[in-house]
Parts: sequence; structure tokens; C-alpha cells
Amino acid sequence: MKNRVTTYEALSAEQRQQVLQIELADEQKRSVGDIHGVLHALTARPSSDIQGFALLVDDMPRGFFLLKRRSLLPQWARGRTATLHGLMIDRRYQGLGLGAVCMGELPALALGLWPDVERLMLAVAPDNHRALALYRAWGWVFSDEPADAAGGERLMSRHLP
Repeated sequence: MKNRVTTYEALSAEQRQQVLQIELADEQKRSVGDIHGVLHALTARPSSDIQGFALLVDDMPRGFFLLKRRSLLPQWARGRTATLHGLMIDRRYQGLGLGAVCMGELPALALGLWPDVERLMLAVAPDNHRALALYRAWGWVFSDEPADAAGGERLMSRHLP
């Protein structure tokens, strides 16, 4: 299995159609929405403050996530921060370490895109144990920001090198 993360813009027309076939379990949809909502956020208006990334497995999109900064930061994120949104791995490909592939690439992707970013942040539901375990394994810690700032979700952050 050959895995790589690439920008949404770098996908072929066929791969962009394949992104729409990413399937999530119902409990995941409650946490991150679905691929249609994530793509709408990405393409609703042009901005240099948002970027979509696809996880390709043997050149087929099997995962997706967004990074946002500056003008598109949620109210709970400030400063030289990029926020992670809508991380999703197709339900048929979960349990294969693909979330870890995304986490491993994330710092370089963020810094390559926006070299001034100093930290990454995200909001996660406190009962999303699989996501919490993944984030902790990759050096994310609970943020000092007030927990209620994200509507009941827990805030996590990771400083960049």
C-alpha cells in the first residue's frame, strides 16, 4: 500500500470525484460531518487561509482534512495558529494506520503552506476516544483555552518545530 497526502488542488478530476465517495460511519458524521460539507467549506469562497488535503492510498482518495488559519480561525484559536478540521478516513479503510499517516505529515504540510504558523489546534468531542488516542500519540495536548470555547468539545494543540 502506497500512501501519500496531497492538496485537493493537485488531485485529478477523477480523484476529485472519488473524494466524494469517502464513506463515514454515522458516529463519525456526528463529529466531523461528511465529505460534502467539508468540500463546501473548502470551495465556498477563495481564500489563502484554507487548504484541503486528501490522503491517497494507491492513488485513490481514502481520507481528507482541512487546515485553516488567520481569517478562518474559529473563535477559540488565536495567534500564529492553524486549525485542523474534518479529519476523516473512509470507514472501509479504518484500522490500517491511515490516521497516523495524516498526523505524521501534518506538521510539514502546515509549515510548508504557512511558514509563520507556530502551533496546530483542533476541537474534539470528549467521547471520541479513538481520535483522542490518535492525537495524544502524535504529541497533541489539551489546550489551556477554556473548554467551553468550542461548544463542549475539548481543545488540543501541538507546537510546531
